[in-house]
Amino acid sequence: MDNFRGDRSKKVWLLTEIVVGVLFALFAYFVLKGKENILEGFIRILTSPTVLITDFLVIGGMGATFLNAFLIFAFNYTLMRMLGTPLNGLAIASFFTVFGFSFFGKNILNILPFYVGGILYSKYEHIDFKDILVTISFTSALAPFISEVAFNIHVFSEYAYIHAIVLGIVIGFIVTPLAKKMAGFHEGFNLYNLGFTGGILGAVIASVLKLYQFVVVPQRIISIEHDVELKIISSSVFLALILIGYYINNKSFSGYKVLLKDSGLKSDFVSKYGYGLTFINMGTMGFVAMMYPVLLGQTLNGPLLAGILTIVGFSAYGKTIFNITPILIGVFLGRFGSTTDGFTLALSGLFGTSLAPVAGVYGFGWGIVAGMLHIAVVQSIGVVHGGLNLYNNGFSAGIVAGFLLPIINTTKESVNKRRTKYLQRQKALHDLIRKAEDNLQDKFIDKK
Repeated sequence: MDNFRGDRSKKVWLLTEIVVGVLFALFAYFVLKGKENILEGFIRILTSPTVLITDFLVIGGMGATFLNAFLIFAFNYTLMRMLGTPLNGLAIASFFTVFGFSFFGKNILNILPFYVGGILYSKYEHIDFKDILVTISFTSALAPFISEVAFNIHVFSEYAYIHAIVLGIVIGFIVTPLAKKMAGFHEGFNLYNLGFTGGILGAVIASVLKLYQFVVVPQRIISIEHDVELKIISSSVFLALILIGYYINNKSFSGYKVLLKDSGLKSDFVSKYGYGLTFINMGTMGFVAMMYPVLLGQTLNGPLLAGILTIVGFSAYGKTIFNITPILIGVFLGRFGSTTDGFTLALSGLFGTSLAPVAGVYGFGWGIVAGMLHIAVVQSIGVVHGGLNLYNNGFSAGIVAGFLLPIINTTKESVNKRRTKYLQRQKALHDLIRKAEDNLQDKFIDKK
C-alpha cells in the first residue's frame, strides 16, 4: 500500500515528528512576535473551570494555549511510544482529537486522573494498558468535571482537589466497559462513541452533583483575535500531511479514489489503504473542514480549531469528503427558520460529521436528514450533562444515529418488500402472457 520497508510504524512516527516540528516552529514565531507572558497564561488555563465553551485562547493567550496543547500531545505521544501502541487509524484519530480539544476544555492536569483510572482498570482486568490507551485518551472528554470540582468558586472545599482526582480515577476505571456497551446503541454509525458514552456518564455524574447543590455556571468564552495565525499554522500542517502522504504513497495519489468511495463504517483507513493515502486524506480533509466555518463567515478560534482537527484525525478512521458533505449540508439547512447563530452552526457542522457513516452507507439524502436532526438535538442535549462533556456533539450524534437507524431500516425494508411484490406481479403477468401465447400457438398448430 505504500513504499515503506521494514518497520513502517517507526518511519511514520518519524514523519509525525516532522509535522510536529513544523507546527512548533510556527507556534514559536507567533509567540515571540506577540511577546506574551506564557507562564501566567498557562497557570490561568490550569486553574480555570473548563465547562463548555471556554476558549483557552482567551483565558491564557495563544502562547500558553499552544504550550498546553504541546504538553498534552507529548504526553500521549510518549505513552504510545513507550507502550508500543499500534499507530492505526483510531490511534491517529485520538491524537488529533485530544490535541484539538487542548485548545478548549482539556489541560495537562485535568486529563491525568483518567489515565490513572485506566491503569487501575487494566490491572484489575489483567490486560495491557496499551489495549485501552486510546479509549482512555478519548475519555478526557469529561475533563471539565475535574476542573469544575477542583476550582468551582461557588462550591469551595479544602478537599476539592482530592475529590476531583478521585472522581477522575473512578471515571477512568469504569469507562472502558461502558464504551463497549454503548457502541451497540448506534451500531458504529456515530464515530465518536466516547462522546456518546461520555454524555451518558456525564448525565449521571452531573445529576449526582446537582443533587448536592453543586453549581455549574455555563460559559461562552470565544476568541476572535487569532484568525490569521490559526489559518497559517493549520494550513501548513495540512499541506505537510498531504506532501508526506504523497511521498509515502510512492510519490503519487494513486488509489485515493478508492478510499473516497469507502462508506466510513468501522473503517480503519491505515489498515485498508496504508499510511500514504491516509495522510493525503487527512491533509485534504483539513482544508475542506477549514473552509466550512470560513464560508459561514466565522473567524477561527479554539473550539472551531478543535472541530477541524477532529475531522483531520477521523479522516484516518471513516471520514471522507463524500460522506461528510451531506452532514454539513443538513446542518446548514437546519438553520432556516431557527435562531441558530453562525458559530453554533459552524461548530455543530464540524463535529456533526461524526455521523458520516450514515451518509456513506445509506446515501446522500439520509446524510442530509441526519445533519438536520443533529443541529436540532445538539442545541438542547447539553443541559443533560451541564456542559461538562466536551464531546457534546458526539453525544448528540449517538442519539440521532440510534433514533434514525430503525427508521431508515424500516423504510428500506418497506421499499424492498414493495419492490419484491412488484417483481412478483410482473413475473406472474409475464408467465400468464407466455402461457396465453403458448395456448394460441398450440391451437394454431392443431388447426393446421
